[in-house]
Amino acid sequence: MFFFLSLSAAAQESNLLHFMNTTPQALRSNPANFPDSMKMYFGVPFLANISVGAGSPLSWSDIFVHRRDSLFVNRHLASIMPDNSHIFADFNYDIFTYGQRFGNKYYITVGLTAKGYGDIGLPKDIVTLLVNGNAAFTKKPLELDASFFGIAYGELSFGYGYHIDKHWTLSGRIKLLGGVASAYSESLKATLTTAPDTYNMTGTTDILFKTAQGNILENLGVGLDAGVYFKTPLQGLEVGLSFIDWGFIRWNTNITEHKGVKNDQSISVSSITDIASSGDVMKSFLDTLKNQLDLEKRDGDSFSTVLPGRLFFSASYNVSPNDRIGFLFRTDVLQHFNRSGITIMYNRLVSDWFSVSAGNNFIFGYSAFNPSIAMNFSASTFQFYIAIEDFHSFYLRDMNGARLQLGMAIALY
Repeated sequence: MFFFLSLSAAAQESNLLHFMNTTPQALRSNPANFPDSMKMYFGVPFLANISVGAGSPLSWSDIFVHRRDSLFVNRHLASIMPDNSHIFADFNYDIFTYGQRFGNKYYITVGLTAKGYGDIGLPKDIVTLLVNGNAAFTKKPLELDASFFGIAYGELSFGYGYHIDKHWTLSGRIKLLGGVASAYSESLKATLTTAPDTYNMTGTTDILFKTAQGNILENLGVGLDAGVYFKTPLQGLEVGLSFIDWGFIRWNTNITEHKGVKNDQSISVSSITDIASSGDVMKSFLDTLKNQLDLEKRDGDSFSTVLPGRLFFSASYNVSPNDRIGFLFRTDVLQHFNRSGITIMYNRLVSDWFSVSAGNNFIFGYSAFNPSIAMNFSASTFQFYIAIEDFHSFYLRDMNGARLQLGMAIALY
C-alpha cells in the first residue's frame, strides 16, 4: 500500500467507487447515494479513507530518451504537449466518518477530513524555450503565462438525506472549513523578444502571487455538497446528479504578497541554447533570470480562495442481480482551469463478500486510455475497499498519473 502511495499519482474522489454503493465511499461524490440496505456505518478511525493522486501530461519516457547507456532530454518534448498543460496532485484523509439511517425516510452523516490540492499551469512555450532554446522566437515574441494554486485545509461535515419516495432521494452536506496553508498566483506573465543577431532577450514581466498559513481556527470558510438520486420507473435504471465542494476559505493570518520589482519595466536576459547542451548554460540562464525577476515581499491583505468544486452526473443499469454497468460525467472547476471526463464501468457482485469494478476514464485533453479497477471485500460487518485508477500503463516509466484510494469501515445492515 505504501509503495502505491509513493507513486506520482488524477482528480479528487474515485470515479469507480461512485457506483459501488455497497461502500460508504459512494457518498463522497453523491451524498444522496445512501445504500438502501445499510442502517449504519462508521469508518475505522484514521483508516476510514486514504486517497492520493497526481497527474501530468507527460511520463518519464516522454521526457527522457535512452540511447545505449546514456539518457537524453527528448528534443521533441514540446510537440507532444498540449498548449496549456497542468501538473496536479491531491490528497484526502478521513480521520472520522459516520452515517446512520432513521426509519425508511432519513439519514445523517458526519465526517472529519484533511484535504489538499495543488496544480501548476505550464505553457508549451516554456518547455520549448528550455529544451530547444530561444532561437525559435526571433520572429515572434515569447509569451509566457504560467500559474499555480495550492491549498491544504481541514473539513468538518454534517449531512442530511431524505427519501421523498421509492424513486427520489435528496441530500446535502454543510462543511465547516479551517485553512492550514494556501498559495496562488494572480499573474505569472512575461513577454520576451529575441534579437536575431545576438539571441539575447528583452521584454517585460508581470508577476504577483500570494501565500498564507496558520492554524485551522484562524482561516475559516464554508462549503456545500448537494445531490439528488432517482430510481427510474424502468427497473434497474438509476441516475444521479451532485455538486461537491462548492465553497471558499478566507485567509487572515501570515499573508505575504510577492510582487516582481521590475514589473512593467524592461528586462534583459542572456540567450539560452538548450538544457541538454551544458549544465553551465542552464545555471547561467537561471542566475540571470533570478536577478532580473527580483521579488519584493510584503505583508498582504486578507483574501479568499474557492475550493476545487466538482459536478457529477451518473447513470447506471442493473443488467442482472449481480451485474451492473454505469456511465459517469464529471467536471472539476479549478482555480485556473476546468477539467472534464467520462467514465464507463462494469461492476460484478462475485459473492456476498466480494465485488469488483473495472472501467476506463476518458479525460478530455489527456490520454483516452486510463483504466481503473476497484474492489470491495466484506467480512461480517467489516469492509475493506481499494481503487486504483488512471494508471495509463503497467510500466512505471510510461505512467503519467495514477490514483490510489483505500479504506476500512464497519457497516451494519
